[in-house]
Amino acid sequence: MFLLCLGVAMPLLAIGSFSLFKEYRTLRLEAERATTLQAATGVKTLSNWMLGQKSALESLAKLVASQKASSLDSLAEINKTLAIASASQPHWSKLLLLEKGKLICEVDGGQNANTALSGKLSQADLAALKNRLAEAGSKISDTFTLGGKTYVLGQTPVSKDCTLLALIEPSAVLGLFSGFTGSHDKSAAVIAVVDHSKKVVARTIDNSDWVGKDFSQARSVRAAEGKLRGTFEAVGIADPTPRAYAFDHEPASGWLVVVGLPTKLIYGTAHDWLILMICLAACAVSISIMLAYSSTSYFTRAINSLVREALSLGRGDFSKRVEVKTSDELGLLARAFNEMATMLEVDRDHKNMVQRISESIRQSLDLNEILNTTVKELGENLQASRCCLALIDTHETADLDDDELSFDYIWCNEKQNVSALQKKKILIGVDTAMRKIINQDSIIWLDLLSGEGGSLDSSNNLFEGHEDSDWRSIKSMMACPITTGKGTIGLILIHQCDRLRVWSQAELELVNAVASQVALAIEHGQLYNQARTMAEQEQLINKIVKSVRSSLELDTILDTVTRELMLAMGADRVQIAQPRAEGPLVVTHEYHLDGLQSTKGLCLYGSSIDFHPNARSPQLQTDTGNFVLGIDLSIIRKNRSREESLTGELLPQLDDSASDFSVNLSCTSLVSVVSQTETDERCLVFREYIEQVGGKSLIAAPLIEGAQLSGVLIVHQCSEARLWRENEARLVGAVADQLSVALAHAQLFAQVRHQAITDGLTGLYNHVYFKNRLSEELRLAERKGTPVSLIMIDLDKLKVINDTYGHPVGDAAIRQIAAILKTLLRSGDTAARYGGEEFGIILPETSLLEAALIADRLCSQIRASHVPVLGKITASLGTASYPKQARSASELIERADKALYVAKNSGRDQVRVYEEDMSAPSKPIFTNVTRELEKPRLQGQQGQQGQQGGE
Repeated sequence: MFLLCLGVAMPLLAIGSFSLFKEYRTLRLEAERATTLQAATGVKTLSNWMLGQKSALESLAKLVASQKASSLDSLAEINKTLAIASASQPHWSKLLLLEKGKLICEVDGGQNANTALSGKLSQADLAALKNRLAEAGSKISDTFTLGGKTYVLGQTPVSKDCTLLALIEPSAVLGLFSGFTGSHDKSAAVIAVVDHSKKVVARTIDNSDWVGKDFSQARSVRAAEGKLRGTFEAVGIADPTPRAYAFDHEPASGWLVVVGLPTKLIYGTAHDWLILMICLAACAVSISIMLAYSSTSYFTRAINSLVREALSLGRGDFSKRVEVKTSDELGLLARAFNEMATMLEVDRDHKNMVQRISESIRQSLDLNEILNTTVKELGENLQASRCCLALIDTHETADLDDDELSFDYIWCNEKQNVSALQKKKILIGVDTAMRKIINQDSIIWLDLLSGEGGSLDSSNNLFEGHEDSDWRSIKSMMACPITTGKGTIGLILIHQCDRLRVWSQAELELVNAVASQVALAIEHGQLYNQARTMAEQEQLINKIVKSVRSSLELDTILDTVTRELMLAMGADRVQIAQPRAEGPLVVTHEYHLDGLQSTKGLCLYGSSIDFHPNARSPQLQTDTGNFVLGIDLSIIRKNRSREESLTGELLPQLDDSASDFSVNLSCTSLVSVVSQTETDERCLVFREYIEQVGGKSLIAAPLIEGAQLSGVLIVHQCSEARLWRENEARLVGAVADQLSVALAHAQLFAQVRHQAITDGLTGLYNHVYFKNRLSEELRLAERKGTPVSLIMIDLDKLKVINDTYGHPVGDAAIRQIAAILKTLLRSGDTAARYGGEEFGIILPETSLLEAALIADRLCSQIRASHVPVLGKITASLGTASYPKQARSASELIERADKALYVAKNSGRDQVRVYEEDMSAPSKPIFTNVTRELEKPRLQGQQGQQGQQGGE
């Protein structure tokens, strides 16, 4: 009866609670509308007041400005005006007039104007006021504390340097809202005005306590930071009365107006009734639950006892069993629970074993340790005679005949005196039972016992050669394939040697689960090995990149690459072959194992083969086609032709969208892998080279620079044939890419270095290199005790040539002299363009006499040369020698230059030698070498003429 009454009362309570809730929501919406309207009205009132104050200040400022401009005694007039204005505005506490930062007038509210500053504003207050004025930007500013009292600061400009200030009592703002709230009781409605700096301007309740105080922690201020207006219900920080609040911002000043109405005035008793109805409903539900529980417990006490024991089993306490002796339904249920407990215990043991195996996989990266742990745990858990884990060895071939199972992981039960397998590798074969198990790719169990004595049936061909093995002692066996994404990679084999055994479904599932974990472990091990290999390769690449960046010496970079690559790959020899003057590829850099003979300088092609890898049509007329150690040169040539056609024909027609077009070719895509050099037809042409190198297997990658073959990187295995892995080929290709960059950088560096030390017009060395080289030659000559001579050459009348024929003809004459110098000078001599028309020649290990003869030969050759348009040219030469005529580089240049100018001043087209008179060093002798060398020739000509006259 009580439950029936409660069932009738509960819907009524629910209906009443819902009705009260709807009324509560309606009152809340009305409260939001009312507070929002009051907040908007308050903002409008505040805006009108601020506008009125601003207008009054502006009108007063205009009047002060006119008085200041029209009257001589303007200060007195202004004081009167300010006093009248202050009297008309009861809330203006002070009127201040500042000109150029100085206070010129101060009027208190309700007092006469007074220009004296004593007893008025202190210097500290005045300084604070000036700082505040610099920060203020509006006409009516935020609250300002002056002399311990809070004011609202109003300001307006009178003139360019003059400002009128009004200190307004905050009570003026309070008076605006005196009619809004009515009673000032703390539980009544409240209106608060907060300025832009989050300080209270006015508050209708406890105004004297809050005016000028920081109000930033109030919830209304925090809520107003993110939006312009809004509503909420809360208990404020000023008093404990719950209120419904609405806030809004005054648009001009940013001041915040907050309106709060007590929730008790809004909701009345509806809120209390709602809470009461909810409490009654909760009590009714609780009583119903308690009564239902008591009734259920009374009728199902026996079942609850059974369930409690079952829950204990479910929590893992398998030691408990349900003790129900009856043979009715409860007894059957108890026996079913006991059987379930036994199954759960076995399943727990299996899961624990799988968990231990998984834990060993997570904690260790040693695959051997993981697999040994797996066979031990599995064998002990199944109480088998032997547990084996065998991996398939395909010998990296597609032929199934040579596939073997490698039994590297075996556990034996010592209690059954079972020995390990003597034969660790078995040949699977093609038509054997083991091959069918692998192909079936699912767990299988079978009996191998065929009769008394435990011999195997001859028709049961388990694998190739099993008759004479120790597998004959096995009576029952379970085999489970280990399968990964790449297929079956091995088997888990469980042997029972002492008896025939029927494997349960739980045991089959256990072995299958362990096989899945083993497959995962093997995949992780392979991934770890791959990651470690990739990390090592990355370190090698980084080391090569570092060497490329740290050195611009190409030989150093290439030697480092060959050494590091050989050590990283475990190869026997690493070589770099490069073309030499469009000729055959020659081994220029090599690193090899100790005991191998160096083959540096060896040519890849035989002497009878005329083949140039970088020629425009590099075709090798052999059966192998157009290849270099398996590298297809036609791809490089096609890419080069494509690049040239794009550069010469297509690029001018491309629009802006084709600006990122690239024709670069990666070395990685052209890597050649040769596992057997003796049988690979791509190596037939290079038989002589491979025999001298002794390579059995190789990897070759091209070094490509600008779509042109700049070399070949070759990795040799000389001790035996090697089956290269894919990651090794990628590594060689990546290193070749870096080497291609290094070669390009080295060539660019050499080009820039050459441009830095040579003259652009003549191709000779420039002035800077000439002076550095001269200093080096003098230091070397000083150590060796040998002379160094210097010849200075000056093209005669270059200015006249430029003025008459133009600068191109003058440049041609300079180039003609440079060409003569390049032709006649020795390999160890250094010629440079010293100035505009002046040249310098450094002659190491050359005496002054030898230098004079060389200079005369140069003078004669220049005299005999011909320049287009200009015709014949001449030059003046001067020479001096170290250490007889000079002791330093600057002194040697100076004396050779003096000899040069003596030659120019003596008629040009001649050679002068600086010979210092040791008895009179200040009077050097300049010998005319040209005239001295011409005397014997002239005397011979005169003798011939006299002889002809006598005849």
